[in-house]
Amino acid sequence: MALIPTRRLGKNGPQVSAISFGAMTLSIAPGSTLSDEERFKVIDRAIELGSTYIDSADIYGDNEELLAKYFKKYPHQREKVS
Repeated sequence: MALIPTRRLGKNGPQVSAISFGAMTLSIAPGSTLSDEERFKVIDRAIELGSTYIDSADIYGDNEELLAKYFKKYPHQREKVS
């Protein structure tokens, strides 16, 4: 059961979590020196709580590469996010 309410993205878009997970904090926030495995745990928890909308951008450090590694390692999680 998702703990985060969902909303439709646009008029005909996918149903996504009303609160996105901001991936910037995984890469460029002060003190963001965690290993990939530790950061994977943060992504796991966000998805576990019902976050299906991950906010990412190439200017957020290595977070797009991190997400690619995460979904390559855990492909079953890909179907849970938009």
